[in-house]
Amino acid sequence: MSRKVQFRLLVALTAVWGLWAAWSMFARTSPVTVRVIDDVGLPVADAGVSLDGRPMGSTAADGTIVVDWPRPASGLDVMAPGYEEASLDVGEPGEAPIEVVMRPRLLRGRVTDPQGNMVAGAYVLAGAGNAVSDGEGRFVVRKAEPGAIEVWRPAWQGATVTWDGGAAEIEATISPQVIRAVHLGGEAVQKSLGYFLDMTERTDVNGLMIDLKDETGSVFYDSSIQSVQAVRSKWLLYDLPEVVRQADQRGVYLIGRIVAFQDPIASIRAPEMAVWDTQTDAPYHKGAQYFLDPSDQAAQEYALELGREACIAGVDEIQFDYVRYPDGRPDWARFDQPTDEATRVATIRDFLATAVADLHPLGCAVAADVFGFTTQALDDGGIGQQWETVTEVVDVASPMLYPSHYGNGWNGYDDPNDHPAAIVSDALESGLERLSRRIIVRPWLQDFGYQTEEVEAQIDQAEQRGLGWMLWNSRSEFTEDALGPPSD
Repeated sequence: MSRKVQFRLLVALTAVWGLWAAWSMFARTSPVTVRVIDDVGLPVADAGVSLDGRPMGSTAADGTIVVDWPRPASGLDVMAPGYEEASLDVGEPGEAPIEVVMRPRLLRGRVTDPQGNMVAGAYVLAGAGNAVSDGEGRFVVRKAEPGAIEVWRPAWQGATVTWDGGAAEIEATISPQVIRAVHLGGEAVQKSLGYFLDMTERTDVNGLMIDLKDETGSVFYDSSIQSVQAVRSKWLLYDLPEVVRQADQRGVYLIGRIVAFQDPIASIRAPEMAVWDTQTDAPYHKGAQYFLDPSDQAAQEYALELGREACIAGVDEIQFDYVRYPDGRPDWARFDQPTDEATRVATIRDFLATAVADLHPLGCAVAADVFGFTTQALDDGGIGQQWETVTEVVDVASPMLYPSHYGNGWNGYDDPNDHPAAIVSDALESGLERLSRRIIVRPWLQDFGYQTEEVEAQIDQAEQRGLGWMLWNSRSEFTEDALGPPSD
């Protein structure tokens, strides 16, 4: 055999050996289970797993993936949104699953208002991670993703800040929306919606309060709630989605009013929900007022269902009115639960807290309409409305500061109705001083039985404190001369 032939044979054998060696290396694989968990032992799904830079797939819902482990591969890398990358030098894997612990990426910061006050209850969204600011405005988002961070709170103007993924805390400033609104009964929505929408363009009014369910127990839109069908409370006057569309088109803030526990229709047609008069063995009433039992779960759910439905339709805020026990009730009025003060206060608070839990995920703010005296009284007035307790949970507190509703001699005024500015000022000063956290106080003001200057005097007191306001007139007739020009 010539040397040339020998050389060619050697080259061929070397090539074959190289191919066999390479094939052997990749052929020598075995199934290995990789289990990916976070710092508290929970599985991490959809984590991308690579071996020596080669993608092998993603973990299942239980955090595991089975890979064909080639010898002598040893570099294991795992990546998942919201987590810091994890890398392991495994060496020769054994029979037991390889466990990889991933540390979630943490975003820390605080939320403040323009004056630097801490804001509790703000929602922080950072990719798949989210958190809610605490009583000091601080938050920690687990599984945060760098980039645009959204911060918002119902009834506030949100903010977007950029995070680079570093350890430094971020600060976000959000501002409460200053809403100036007028009240529209069901028939006013039906007949005069266009007029009131135009009002928002020629005055400083930027919100409309519409009755969804009023004191008569009537529901004015095409509700599909079973309770509405059961008590036959629908009085169809307007198309709620169309009202929402028109309000959105004009940039008008839309508040839906739900009269919660004063309800003649449901009290008579579903008496099991009503306050019961043990003397007459019938639903309790005081004149034309019939009350549902605030401690009755079905009565609570009726109001909450309406709130959820309206939020889904696009209403910005739900205000619960008559969220209280009947005032001046006799001892023989019976309720599901005891009616001592502690129970009354807890019942109203828990109802409102449930509303917040239900409606916030749907994007709605929760407001409570309370008696004006609550801003200055220390007790609940026998109706379950205690200022500090209510304002612990709601987004918006709306005391009814109608001077004509205060008794003679209140705060030393022979006739409070003659002192609209002073009555509103005293109530707001006391109420704002007693807040335990930063919320929106948007009072109801009286626009009935007054001339322009009396309405202006009340509005001025709210404006001096940077507050919005709502004008009440049961006939939806307002003193437009008392309104300011459109604001920017």
